[in-house]
Amino acid sequence: MPNTSKSSFASLPSMAPAFVRVLMGNKPYAAAPGTSITPVELEVRRVTLSPAHLQRYREICGVPAGTRLPPAYLHTVAMPLHMRLFIAEKFPVKVLGLIHLRNTIRVYRDFPLDAPLALAVNFDTMRLTDIGQEYDFTTRYTLDGEIVWEEVSTMFARGNTPPKEGSKRPSIERSTHPPTGVKTDTLDIAENTGWQYARVSGDFNPIHLTARTAKMFGFKQAVAHGMWSMGRCLGAAASELPPGRIQVDTQFKLPVYLPSQALARTWPVDNGADIAMCTTRGDRLHLAMQVRPF
Repeated sequence: MPNTSKSSFASLPSMAPAFVRVLMGNKPYAAAPGTSITPVELEVRRVTLSPAHLQRYREICGVPAGTRLPPAYLHTVAMPLHMRLFIAEKFPVKVLGLIHLRNTIRVYRDFPLDAPLALAVNFDTMRLTDIGQEYDFTTRYTLDGEIVWEEVSTMFARGNTPPKEGSKRPSIERSTHPPTGVKTDTLDIAENTGWQYARVSGDFNPIHLTARTAKMFGFKQAVAHGMWSMGRCLGAAASELPPGRIQVDTQFKLPVYLPSQALARTWPVDNGADIAMCTTRGDRLHLAMQVRPF
């Protein structure tokens, strides 16, 4: 691919230097008009999963023991490479101003946990919308050249100021009042959830850590990581998820404050499941998911 910036690593890079560069960087909150996108691809030639790390993820996301590899877990493993992508010279905007808008994960097949995987992260897309800019990046794990897990994350940049609490986002077309037969779990979300997930994922974005650091970016309290909320809902729904190849489509809406309570609701649909995370009153939606075989 012409004009592609490409880097390879023998193992996952350290997170610490990346976060220093993110905090000290001077990229804009949105790309200037006429910005030309240069694709960026980063690779790690060999990744082996850690049973201890997986267990910590299961604990913080409430995933029952003995179930298959949690669908959102490999996003966490790839987070150091995501941070390297965000600080790459050719990635056009400041990561601390981005909002995680939606996410699609495809689980192609199970594999042995000690299998050596190859990991690649690719960025090549900027879309202009009527309210801002959207950026896609793709994460892909392969085993002996075969794709076993793939993710497309869409980030949203509103403009040249940091996002504020309650900023308008594209609507989520999911009901917070699901049909009868719904499985409902009440989630008690601890104040230190942001720190716990940060230690597992390496994502130390200040908005997730303390009320004081969150207020610096326009939030009244610390907010849970979107991928933690997603992983926690998938953990609550683990017994309802279809076997085999699945696709998980997630849209993120209102922030989940720390500490708080929320409801995780799961109901069967079309050989799969729909999942919603909402306030305990059921009147405001945090996220919505579809899990389907493919």
